[in-house]
Amino acid sequence: MGAVVTFLSDFGTKDAYVAQVKAVILSKAPWARIVDITHDVDPFDIVSAGWLLFTSHGFFPEGTVHLAVVDPGVGTDRAVLAVHKGAHTFVGPNNGIFSFLYPADDVLKVAWRPLGPISSTFHGRDVFAPIVARILTEGVHDLPAEPCPEPVRFDTVSPMVVHVDRFGNMVTNIRPEHLGPGKAVVVNGVMVDGLYGTYAEIPQGRLGLVTGSAGTIEIASPLTRASDIVRAGPGHKVLVVSQ
Repeated sequence: MGAVVTFLSDFGTKDAYVAQVKAVILSKAPWARIVDITHDVDPFDIVSAGWLLFTSHGFFPEGTVHLAVVDPGVGTDRAVLAVHKGAHTFVGPNNGIFSFLYPADDVLKVAWRPLGPISSTFHGRDVFAPIVARILTEGVHDLPAEPCPEPVRFDTVSPMVVHVDRFGNMVTNIRPEHLGPGKAVVVNGVMVDGLYGTYAEIPQGRLGLVTGSAGTIEIASPLTRASDIVRAGPGHKVLVVSQ
């Protein structure tokens, strides 16, 4: 059974970018099984990408290598990271995309660069994919790398919107136990109260709160995109207030 590689990006599927990254990996490790987490992250949305990676990686078997490429700084001198957490390895840019995974067991700045030309606009194919292939074929410990004691990270503790799903539900990082009786949330000046068991229990035309599949509070509205009503998205701060 081949090694598992997950791939998450903001590349979309209109272009050939995703296929080219996979081709580089498979040309060196044809036995690998590549699973797409998503390629529909909004362009440059590191917060949402980091959350989706954090909440998805644990469902994969030990030894999985996770490639995450949402990289607004492509072509610059930002570092390439190999992050170890548990029995999982993560490869991607040092731009905060792994913030939800920290503290990690080990964070390495990879110095190795593949042979051949490197496009300044497509490190996903020319830098990250060959590193993943080398991890699969030779092991992560053979990578030329040095510790990265202070990787770029954003605040993951303060309440905020971390993702907006396809249905417009606004996922936060707030745990239900932090939203007790008499509490409400305020996002972009809009107050939302009432914790419901399902989306369908929220009264039609209203906003409400539910505990989503990731175990955190979501702001939702039945058959309506809550994010369009609130006009907020990943990175927006959320206030927990008393009513």
